[in-house]
Amino acid sequence: MNKYRYITRYNGQKGTQNTFCGWRLCITRQKETYVRYFTDREYGESELALKAALEIRESMLAEMARGVDFVKVCRNYGKGRAGV
Repeated sequence: MNKYRYITRYNGQKGTQNTFCGWRLCITRQKETYVRYFTDREYGESELALKAALEIRESMLAEMARGVDFVKVCRNYGKGRAGV
């Protein structure tokens, strides 16, 4: 598996409305989507934000591998939105 699968880096543009800098975790299963943002500001630096995103992703995928329903997994990890 790609080590950053489901995770995308965003770097905001100075002078525009988009100033978000961080990582986005997005997993979709059977028309349900979970999205969570990990900002550099929240975690102090890019590497720590990425580490947090990777940890959440691995935990979610492990639960789904054990057969836990995706929507239930999304609820367990908060901040995301299932059913988008």
